[in-house]
Amino acid sequence: MNGGQVLGVAHTGITTSDMQRSVHFFRDILGLPVTEPILYTDRIFERVTGIRDANIRIAFVDLPGHKLELLEYVRPEQRKMSTLRSCDSGHLHLSFLVNGIEDLVQRMREGGFEPVGPIQQAEAEGTRFKVIYTIGADNLVIELMDFS
Repeated sequence: MNGGQVLGVAHTGITTSDMQRSVHFFRDILGLPVTEPILYTDRIFERVTGIRDANIRIAFVDLPGHKLELLEYVRPEQRKMSTLRSCDSGHLHLSFLVNGIEDLVQRMREGGFEPVGPIQQAEAEGTRFKVIYTIGADNLVIELMDFS
């Protein structure tokens, strides 16, 4: 192979329609550290994203071993809400390894993330675990996997 190579993952970005709600969810419901959102208006964001007149409010969620970037576009004013389903091409979901899945699902439900059904018992390669998809704000799907 010539030239460039992938060295690792810098972060995963998710666009949100409501930064305050997203920060509340990740910080207060899931208990994760979240930076204060900062509004970026520099023209470099237009050039990087390809979105004309992009003004973006950005915060970072510190996940164990990974950073999640939350982006709320302030400009342009015309934006669409995603209606992709889990089976649709281009759909993205986050999967978290957790302990105490039942309690976490209840907290998430109180925060607006509804499970798609009951927690499932699954088995892969001889290991049993509990798993569930939840759907919340902006159609964000979060999968929880509990191997404890």
